[in-house]
Amino acid sequence: MNVSVRERLVEFDPHGNLAITAQEIWDLLGRDPKPAQSFYDVYVMQSGLDNMISAEALAAFRKQIDVFLEDKFTAFTSDDWTKNVSGCIQHARKHSISFRTVLVATSAANEAIANCIWQKTEDDEARHRMMQTLMRISLIEAEVMCAVVADENIRCEMEERKRNSELFEQQIAKEVDDASRFGEGLRDQAQHAAGATRGMLDKVSEVAAAAEQSALAMREAAHISAGLIRAIEETRTQVENSAEIARRASSQAGEAVSMSGMLSDHAQAIESILGLIRDIAGQTNLLALNATIEAARAGDAGRGFAVVAQEVKSLANQTSRATDDIAGKIAAIQNSTRQSVDTNQRIRETVSDVEDSAERIRVAMEQQAQTVTMITAAVDETALAADSMSGTVATIRRDTEVVACEIDDLEQGFRTIEDMLVKLNDASGEFIRHVA
Repeated sequence: MNVSVRERLVEFDPHGNLAITAQEIWDLLGRDPKPAQSFYDVYVMQSGLDNMISAEALAAFRKQIDVFLEDKFTAFTSDDWTKNVSGCIQHARKHSISFRTVLVATSAANEAIANCIWQKTEDDEARHRMMQTLMRISLIEAEVMCAVVADENIRCEMEERKRNSELFEQQIAKEVDDASRFGEGLRDQAQHAAGATRGMLDKVSEVAAAAEQSALAMREAAHISAGLIRAIEETRTQVENSAEIARRASSQAGEAVSMSGMLSDHAQAIESILGLIRDIAGQTNLLALNATIEAARAGDAGRGFAVVAQEVKSLANQTSRATDDIAGKIAAIQNSTRQSVDTNQRIRETVSDVEDSAERIRVAMEQQAQTVTMITAAVDETALAADSMSGTVATIRRDTEVVACEIDDLEQGFRTIEDMLVKLNDASGEFIRHVA
């Protein structure tokens, strides 16, 4: 302790008479035990010191009080007395005794000294001078005790601040360092996450472009399928028209066959008539020959008849030749009719085959139309799914962009926190230096 009594004497003892009067008081006391015992009794009773230390320690403490009182009046101007005051305060702190108890015990000792002065001094002037000196010494003593207590408090506070600073440095500063390192790790992770998110954003952009192209292709395929359905429908209509035409051609071919048959029948009837005519011509020719023979027998009388017979014969021959020509024509007509019938029959069969093929084509077209309709429906659904996927991918892309921005903000936040932790670490070091 650096508490000095000399600087206090400048104000409390400007004339320098306290030391002389203090010595007179001590001589007057004559080692009276009452002041020391009064201090001891109050101090021990209020603090319960007898329950804290042994009897030997109490006896030693009692002797220290005697030395303290003697130095108070014989050497209070020296630093030894202030050391004794400091020792008294430290003793009280050591045993958790309040400063108030020390003051009460000191007051009891001073009261005993005042009683002794009052009883042993008959001269009023001397008594007044001693009482005034006792009061001044008591004030100096109390002020010195307060200064010692203040210094002790400052020392304890400094030690406490030092311990707190060390604890702060060990715990808070360490936590700040750990948090700073952890923040750096999180910032690095945020950077990696941001990079990965941007990579995913690029991939999502590619998927979005592919989905958009797929949706466009599906829409084009649906459009083409719709056109194909219309083309198949038109083709089926044409096939049905062709089948109808084939059916009409088959019917007309049947009618042609029937008419050819009728023509063949008529030709046969005509041929029968020609045969009859040929027979008649033969009979006529035979009759003409007989008439010619008879005319020759008749001579000149039958010459005219012979001419007529000759003309009849000639006419019969012409009729026979004409009949042969007609028969040849009829035979040619019959041959042509047979060929026409055969051709019409083949045409009818071919038309029937065409009709069957047209029917099969129509059925196949219907099946193809149904298949293409199903394909178109599937393509439409796929196009809708592709559009939905494209929209979903676009939403994912927007969300990914938001996440990337948030990760960037998070990274910036970690960077800001890291800077703040660095500043906090610097401020903590500055605080420790100021506190210490």
